[in-house]
Amino acid sequence: MWFKNCFIYYLNEEFEHSQESLEELLNNQSFKAIGRQETDAYGWVSPLGRGHEQLAFLSNGSYLLAMRKEQKVIPASMVKEALEERVAAIEEAEGRKVYGKEKATLKDDILSLLKPKALTKSSHTHGYIDTHHGLLVINAGSASAADAFVELLIETLGSLGAVRLMGEESPGSIMNQWLMDGLPEGLELTGQFDLQDPKDERVVKIKGAQDLELVHELLEDGYWVQKLGIRRDEEFSAVLTNDLLLKSIKFDDELLKDNDDIDAQDKLARFDADFVLMTQTMAQFIKELMQYFKVNMSKD
Repeated sequence: MWFKNCFIYYLNEEFEHSQESLEELLNNQSFKAIGRQETDAYGWVSPLGRGHEQLAFLSNGSYLLAMRKEQKVIPASMVKEALEERVAAIEEAEGRKVYGKEKATLKDDILSLLKPKALTKSSHTHGYIDTHHGLLVINAGSASAADAFVELLIETLGSLGAVRLMGEESPGSIMNQWLMDGLPEGLELTGQFDLQDPKDERVVKIKGAQDLELVHELLEDGYWVQKLGIRRDEEFSAVLTNDLLLKSIKFDDELLKDNDDIDAQDKLARFDADFVLMTQTMAQFIKELMQYFKVNMSKD
């Protein structure tokens, strides 16, 4: 349940759904198994895992949601080979060339035949809506997965008003200044630096706090911070990117032990407590992040 990669959005309109109304809307878009002729399918499942029906887990003003994606796997090489065989057979039998439009039709026919027999793979993307702080945070490994989550949520709710964090000044420029003048209070470097050359977009990856002198030299040569490894107090470490994403989050062992006094047999109570701890920790850091990078949250 602890998030590893965070795409962060603020909500420019109030989230007014109750748990009951949200649950009803999510049910309308609940996951349904992929059809024989479908390529993929999306829908909501319980964030509590198999055996649970609840689609919106609410605790301390935050709703945890889970999107399931199922996709048929049809190797491109298989389609290519089948298409070549079809084209060769037609050209030999009819003594003519097969061109683009007809090839496209043949390819569609091949896919229609392969889809019912294709294997499927599934993935889950979790996200939560923090109604107290007006945030949407998605645990996604890629922008496409985060976009799919947001699109399904908008389709489910009708409107959402989610806006990706964007600073008034370049985040890369501000992180450059951090490295030259020192990080804000409560943050420290982990020793991971990805610096981009503005001339040819070449990226230099440096690992090790002992290489800070080299980092300074590159910054003076005009390089910009693309990714920066940071650690916040005794809570977590992460990689902060110049588009204000948090990647490779690793929560500190001491933080994870905060709820160790809860009965290990009561899995739901531990899940609840861990979720509250994570959302509170992230809410405070995101508030600071918005201040560091001058995020304008105007609702005009």
